[in-house]
Amino acid sequence: MKKFLIATFFAFLVLQSAPVRICWALPDHRPSDKRWCFDYTRSLPSDLVDSVNDEGYSIQKHFDVDFVVLIVPSLNGREIVSRTAELFTQWEIGKRTKGKKGILILIAEKERQIKIEVGYDLEGIYPDIYIGQVEREFLKEFLEQADWDRGLLATLENFLERLYRKDLVNEVRDAASPEYDQPYYSQGAGASITFTFGGEANKSIPETSPERKRYFGPQATPREAFERYMETLALNNKDKTLDIYSDQSKVFYRHWRTSSGQRRAEYEASRGKQYVVRQQGKYAVVMAPFNTSIDAFICQCPYFFVRSDSGWHIDINTMSRTLMMGGPTWHLISMAHPYMFAFKDYLLKMNRYYPKQGQQAFLGITYPLFYKGSGPFQISPEWDSPAKEAGIQDKDILISIDGTTITEPYQDWEMMKRFQAGDRIDVIVRRNGRQKKIPVTLAPLKSYLDEFPYVRKHGDPWTGFYFAYSQPYEREIEDVQLSVIDVVAGSPAQEAGFQPGDLIYAVPGSRDRHVGFYDYKRMLKRMHPGQKTRLKVLRNLKKRLELEIEIGRYAEGRSGI
Repeated sequence: MKKFLIATFFAFLVLQSAPVRICWALPDHRPSDKRWCFDYTRSLPSDLVDSVNDEGYSIQKHFDVDFVVLIVPSLNGREIVSRTAELFTQWEIGKRTKGKKGILILIAEKERQIKIEVGYDLEGIYPDIYIGQVEREFLKEFLEQADWDRGLLATLENFLERLYRKDLVNEVRDAASPEYDQPYYSQGAGASITFTFGGEANKSIPETSPERKRYFGPQATPREAFERYMETLALNNKDKTLDIYSDQSKVFYRHWRTSSGQRRAEYEASRGKQYVVRQQGKYAVVMAPFNTSIDAFICQCPYFFVRSDSGWHIDINTMSRTLMMGGPTWHLISMAHPYMFAFKDYLLKMNRYYPKQGQQAFLGITYPLFYKGSGPFQISPEWDSPAKEAGIQDKDILISIDGTTITEPYQDWEMMKRFQAGDRIDVIVRRNGRQKKIPVTLAPLKSYLDEFPYVRKHGDPWTGFYFAYSQPYEREIEDVQLSVIDVVAGSPAQEAGFQPGDLIYAVPGSRDRHVGFYDYKRMLKRMHPGQKTRLKVLRNLKKRLELEIEIGRYAEGRSGI
């Protein structure tokens, strides 16, 4: 026993002093079919892993596609193309779909290589030329900027956006291989790409020529500014100091980079679509026409423009703080900004925005995006709707409403022209193979815009701010959501010295924590015109100020909060 202990001790010393080479190995099988992000390098922050897993779950649920991200320390001497195909089959990526609809992103840390593998039944939808673009223009570019978040999430978003842009949603849902019993899930072809993590993070962008700077300067009209901005996308312009961008947008771009793939995707998404201009004072919105279908409307992003003394500029800063993009769709996440006038003719709800064309009541049923066919339709209820309150559920199959067979998406919205709030109608759905009659009491047209915080009553407290959400890089310095988008000329906010770009991080009653718009709104409700209060401000992410503001009195014609 003593000899054994001595031998063990000396063996331990040898191991401690000698260089150790550890060869690691991946599991032969997928560790969990309820996870979609596997990071064996521990490079990703936990919240990003959670986000990728959430996206993976959503993609499989809604599109029947198994999308896996795998990051490994090394390929252990293997070639990445063949190793990706091997892992694709070993981990049975796509097995739980109706066909062989898997996608694997493999990133090898030591070899600095990327490979995307696509299952058999997705090869027509995601051909090699597209996969190569994604590898180069999304993953490679963002990883060379040391940005895992946008590298992965923007890639996932682009895969989804392609389905809608190419009108392939139903095709991918219905795809199923006739050779499902074949043991291979992909053909293992295609190229890989090499990257240098963080290699481009600190490199400056080449200077733009004076002629091009003038060309991409402020424009005479919002329409011309929109067209110039689209030209920057088409030309893959990286210079965000051009005067086509508003001053606050230039500040935003100091902290936020985009990839050539994103610029290409944005340009292609807008190409060939009709846009109209809605203008109010120095603000303008270039957006889809009013007669655009409900589904198409939320797939055509609006663009915000602001006028300076020099002309019209695109306001990317406000867009980034008030619009949430997800795949092909957009949604308003803030309504305290100066561009809400463009949406006054819409009933704004959680999932869709409904054009008001004489409707007097609201039911609240949504349909799959761009579903082709004449029904019956799989539906979902709006979050705060009579349909949901009455018991209509996700994945119910809609048969009829008030005795009328539904053959077109949003036919029910057109029907609301002949009903009044309080009317009771019967909705017939099929659930679990059985028809079910659900009585629903219709609601009045209550829009999120009705809760919009512009004061409307004469004599209400008024300060003249426009607000939006703060950016992640701002919240790293101060835990605050309340970002000043603009201050109205001649308002109490301007007279107190507040400026666009200020972050208000403390208001009376907020206790200096995670200050948001509702903290400010509650403060206003407690105050009266003529009263004074002090607000704490972070300016230019460096200077801390405490400014006194005297609450003003709202009168017709005044704007802001």
